[in-house]
Amino acid sequence: MKPILVLGDINLDLVWGLPRFPHEGDDCPADSLTSAPGGTGLNAATTIAALGGRVRLIGRVGCDPASALVLSFAKEREIDCSLVQKDPELPTGLCSVAVPPSGQRTFFSHRGANPQLALTAALLDAVREASLLLLGGHALLTGPQRATALQLCATAVAAQVPVALDLALPTVRECPETLARLLPDLWLLTCNRDELAAWRPGQDAAHALRELVRQGVGQVALKLGADGCLVGRHAELLHQPPPPVAVVDTTGCGDAFAAAFAWALRRGATLAAAAALANTLGALTATAWGGAAAVPTRARLAQIVPRELLALGEPARP
Repeated sequence: MKPILVLGDINLDLVWGLPRFPHEGDDCPADSLTSAPGGTGLNAATTIAALGGRVRLIGRVGCDPASALVLSFAKEREIDCSLVQKDPELPTGLCSVAVPPSGQRTFFSHRGANPQLALTAALLDAVREASLLLLGGHALLTGPQRATALQLCATAVAAQVPVALDLALPTVRECPETLARLLPDLWLLTCNRDELAAWRPGQDAAHALRELVRQGVGQVALKLGADGCLVGRHAELLHQPPPPVAVVDTTGCGDAFAAAFAWALRRGATLAAAAALANTLGALTATAWGGAAAVPTRARLAQIVPRELLALGEPARP
């Protein structure tokens, strides 16, 4: 089976469990502090590996203790990190995550080495040999990483490798023209409520998703948190409720959803089955602290996820 390529940020997350979200100038002691691997790229890659997929991670880290921690975690989760670059000067990305009792996370990030991802012949070759390119929205923001991401997308399209994009709110705010140009080439677009509202202000969600499909996107998925998701292709649009869980921390839930949804569709799942699996991965990730470390292991998924959701067929054609 050809590998799935995931291009996105690789970070060390500091997750602060707070009794309440502070206001400006406040002094708010934390109830807990967890250090864990994270970043959109690592979270997504961890999800695909947990589902049994062969996955290669593309990103850039520093030459610091944080990089050793995140790469060791990736190896434990059977993620191929041979395409991860090491920056000799900049640190590994660091994300401070504030989580009040509601579980809704707020990010304060320093992206470190992530934006310096360089285009190489090895990356171009890897894209041509992949079954899917899954792109985190932050990769489109700035620096060499942005140019690399756009070139890898173009290479994937030329090689008839499907491209999936999981939006990020900063990308919607800062790169709307880039997103508009990418739309016709996207096999899949996933986003959450805030991202869609910022991108299509004032539009009804169902209307906005249908408009994206009319503009050339193959399939769309809107992440609705506790309300599940709204997914569609062509004239088909359906709502899928999530399984009930006790939410601890929503960090990484959207990344897990996007990766699981893309993986399931590439394995020939129906929209409903892919949405059910994606909801399940997102919900389960919310039951533990952190991003990548909160994604259930393959053994855990086999115990709790219905067999029919995991026993999908061979990869579908784009």
